Amino acid sequence: MVAAIPALIGFIPGVPHPGIQLFMWWVPLPPRVDVPEPKEGVERVLVLAPHPDDEVLGAGGAIVDFLSQGHQVLVVFLTAGDANTAAKRFLTWNPLNKAEDFRALGYRRMKEAGQAMHILGVPWDHLLFLGYPDRGLYALYTTYREKIFTSPFTKMDHPFYTNSFNPEARYTGADLLRDLCTILERYQPTIVYCPHPEDAHSDHRATAYFLAEALAQVSLAPEVRYYLVHGHRWPHPLRLVLDAELPSPADFLAEWDWCSLPLSEEAVAKKLAAIRAYSSQRLTNGRFLAAFVRKNEVYTYQAMELVLDK
Repeated sequence: MVAAIPALIGFIPGVPHPGIQLFMWWVPLPPRVDVPEPKEGVERVLVLAPHPDDEVLGAGGAIVDFLSQGHQVLVVFLTAGDANTAAKRFLTWNPLNKAEDFRALGYRRMKEAGQAMHILGVPWDHLLFLGYPDRGLYALYTTYREKIFTSPFTKMDHPFYTNSFNPEARYTGADLLRDLCTILERYQPTIVYCPHPEDAHSDHRATAYFLAEALAQVSLAPEVRYYLVHGHRWPHPLRLVLDAELPSPADFLAEWDWCSLPLSEEAVAKKLAAIRAYSSQRLTNGRFLAAFVRKNEVYTYQAMELVLDK
């Protein structure tokens, strides 16, 4: 009888399941902030994350080492990761896909991001949450450039979170592109970390495409480092192996030149702790996340025009 209570709670209309905020209700939400002033005489690193946790997987160690060297790091989350059905069902014990639950999951993911970035050393005034639709970025890039997209998960058509960077935006490709251009123009990054344009996840590919267009519009040419999260049987082995190196995905992305960035011991330790801060993701995908914690990180880069041609 007691075990049925979580499922029954999930049927209350308009009320998000309390299990989604389990062990997180007292954790503060990172606030809405403006683009920070660019610092002179240092690398200005911009990390684009389609979902909260991608920034740690692809560049968590690099973030730690950049900050330890006195450089500036700005992390931009394009979505709140609010469409993870597996995590939602695990936390609620309820199969119903209620919009309220997905919205609550988005708030939890952003709280986890705040904890993870605190571990890495990124101040909260260097975190921007755009609030665009999880699993909807590719649709914004292709079909909904001007038309307004409604998330099938949250049932919202605009960045509704209280800390959204541009609360006046709508779920359109034009508004997302405009937000990225604003960030690039104000921050003037010298290095950008971005998901690979051939990542298996459509949100990741769309992020790379939007970045390429935005850089062309604002006439900036930073060094763009593409990181991979979702690839063909990659990374391997699919578990935590702290004393091993992250392999290059060159066996299935052979036309790209891959670089290996060695990480300090401090960076590796903080990256592992930051991944552990994403508790909602570890519940259903822990081994996959842990597989990215190695002695190094890998990235590649290619001309913007080649990315736009793909």
